[in-house]
Amino acid sequence: MSIGPISLVTILSPELDQSVAMYQKAFEWQVASVNPQITPEQAQRWGANKLAGAPTVTVAGINGGVRFIQSQEHQTPVPLKTFGWSALEVCVDDVFFYTDRAIKAGFTLLNEPVALSGSDKPLPLIAAQLAGINGEVLYITQILDEMPNFELPNVKKESGSIFICVLGASDLEASRKVLEEGFGLRRASDRHVAIKVLNKVYDKPLTDTHRLSSLQLNGRNAIEIDQMPAEAVNRVVKDGLLPPGISIVSVVGQSDQEIFLKLPDGAGLEILPHN
Repeated sequence: MSIGPISLVTILSPELDQSVAMYQKAFEWQVASVNPQITPEQAQRWGANKLAGAPTVTVAGINGGVRFIQSQEHQTPVPLKTFGWSALEVCVDDVFFYTDRAIKAGFTLLNEPVALSGSDKPLPLIAAQLAGINGEVLYITQILDEMPNFELPNVKKESGSIFICVLGASDLEASRKVLEEGFGLRRASDRHVAIKVLNKVYDKPLTDTHRLSSLQLNGRNAIEIDQMPAEAVNRVVKDGLLPPGISIVSVVGQSDQEIFLKLPDGAGLEILPHN
């Protein structure tokens, strides 16, 4: 089964209104749905029975959106300190403009906009990393040119769209194997690079390198898998709830029904029927 593009990123939050407002102010996203409750069938499929009946709000851009689920019981993780889905990445046509907007909207700057590093030279990407209030990390990325071996969005037409989700893995190869073998995803990259935001969060030299590998999705989207530092820990998941922070990434797939599976490190992947 082929999958992509990314449709939804699901995040638990005690503050739905504030969470939604931050993404609206940063990217001018629109509220797509308000207060549809999580059904018992959804909660059971996710293994999160306590979320049955929980209100939700979804806010979305041109492509992709964020679904916030009301929860008061979870323990919000420290951004980038745990395994699992760690970040959503939004492409823009002016990274400096949107980074400034995101800071004014309430996001916390983790790393200022800088050119991303390839194995031997900078990539045609400039990205900033910021933290939301629910343990999620937001990458804001300007795509300057075509990326070798990648299919990425045209930011002139799709500025403000989610195009990558980042999986922080305890074992990069184990997580990648599940996605490659389960969905036939093409490996677009595998390299060791200095990920400055990880080095800052873990108080390491900025030149320390980390392994990352990206897998191409349909719809000019991708999944990036980062090998997390040894100091990272498992996310605290309370009985009957989803993992806090980014809980689930939902992608469109060739299926006539919703499918849910857990990747390594408890990362939820949901396959939504292709309309």
